[in-house]
Amino acid sequence: MKSFPIRLHLIPFIGWVVGGAFVGCVAFDPVTQSTVEDLNERPTVAILPFGFDLEITTLSAIKTVDETLSREDETTHVAETLWEIQQEARWLLLSRLATGQGFQFVPAAQTDALAAELDLKPGVLPNPEQLTEFRRRLGADLVVAGSILDYGKIRWQWMLAGMTADITAESIALGLATAWNPIAIGANLGFELLTSTPLWFGGGYVFGVALRPVRVEARAFETVQGYPIWQAMDQSAYAWGALKTLPEEVGEKKETQLQLNLAEIMESLGDDLIKQGFMASRLRETLTLGGREKN
Repeated sequence: MKSFPIRLHLIPFIGWVVGGAFVGCVAFDPVTQSTVEDLNERPTVAILPFGFDLEITTLSAIKTVDETLSREDETTHVAETLWEIQQEARWLLLSRLATGQGFQFVPAAQTDALAAELDLKPGVLPNPEQLTEFRRRLGADLVVAGSILDYGKIRWQWMLAGMTADITAESIALGLATAWNPIAIGANLGFELLTSTPLWFGGGYVFGVALRPVRVEARAFETVQGYPIWQAMDQSAYAWGALKTLPEEVGEKKETQLQLNLAEIMESLGDDLIKQGFMASRLRETLTLGGREKN
């Protein structure tokens, strides 16, 4: 049986929060160009709608809100906004892959129609039988599924683990360096609470810098046997390079900051998928399983 390597690019989450929020200010990079030059070797990709792996019930969590909405109106606006974010995530990834010129694409409308027919919800990983249908009916060599894990706020499990590990590690290091000086350790603890809490509790401002954490995970499956052959996760909290190019009244809006972080992530994920250099002939070739052929 021929197998494909799974490459994991998981940036340690705690390390990102401690350091990336301050030194990870980004300006978006030029797209990675595919090394697959033969048009016939460019795999056909179906990108499924992205899911949300967290519950968002208030509009102010994802947008700057200047008016008071009724509960019914807010629920409607939240649903509409989340749908727009999911569509934007897929469009950003598709655009990045298309610019890299390494893939062909199944139209989103056809992908969505088949996903609905197969009862495949956004963010849910497809099973081998569903993947076979995407290959048989839409000619897809790869199916990409993704989830938005964090968007403007971080689940409490990450918050507790991250803050505890961060503060403990720094306190030990500082204690060893200062012979466990209680004043120094106490001052560091206060500083950590000041700078970390706004980020952990749904984003905020630290020393005038807007931190709006976004984290996305994506996987690609080949459609012959249904194996995952690529997986990556990325996150962003402060897209300074892009924010500084916008008028202040636009850049200060929460939705703008979150959208830029999402865009930076999707470009990074797209580049990583392009770098794999997947070729249609390899993905389509007959694989053998237990001495029997499976097409």
